[in-house]
Amino acid sequence: MPQLANAAKPEKLYCLNVVLRVKAERRDEFLKCIANNQVGTLTKEPLAVEYTYGEDETTPNTFHFHEKYKGRAGFEAHTKAPHFAVYAQFTDTDPFTAPPEVVFYQAEPLPSAST
Repeated sequence: MPQLANAAKPEKLYCLNVVLRVKAERRDEFLKCIANNQVGTLTKEPLAVEYTYGEDETTPNTFHFHEKYKGRAGFEAHTKAPHFAVYAQFTDTDPFTAPPEVVFYQAEPLPSAST
């Protein structure tokens, strides 16, 4: 069945990849903070699609994050959420050994099965 000419195109996902290098003595505090942020994001933000993170396999205390939101508005809502404010307060306490590396991009939606 062909698509209708004026059918709405799926909105691109607003994504980011982040690398955080945490001071060893702040690791436990970081993990607690980031777990709270993950749970809040995935349970209280309707525009959040994915929030995953994990520790680098070869470099201890280096964490990689991948987040997806429904449009830029989804990410902006994330930065205004109470659980993100807790994370922002944590980052203000100099917990990292290097500045965060953040890359933003828009993911292309999957092509429709009918195209």
